[in-house]
Amino acid sequence: MKKSKIRDLPNWPPEPGGPIQSSYRIPTSDQAILRRVEPKGADGWVTFVGEFEGHNHSYDFKASSEKLAEAIRQALRQNLGTSVFGLGDLEIDLEPGEQSAA
Repeated sequence: MKKSKIRDLPNWPPEPGGPIQSSYRIPTSDQAILRRVEPKGADGWVTFVGEFEGHNHSYDFKASSEKLAEAIRQALRQNLGTSVFGLGDLEIDLEPGEQSAA
């Protein structure tokens, strides 16, 4: 099984947005701190919440498969308190046929 850093996945990191009310200042990926990972929602989507200046920002990332999405969710849950930028250093297993951007 091939390993990849999360930052090498296409479209990582996602931009903040979504349904959780946020502050007027949009954080950069090194400013937002991971606070929680939402349970599985729509197939292949990873939704998590980062905090910046006391305000929550939601992030939505579309993985290429539900299996990859679950691997990302597990890695994120184990790294609460890490910056969104720092999450990119986490390694996950890629299934055959899944590709990173690197």
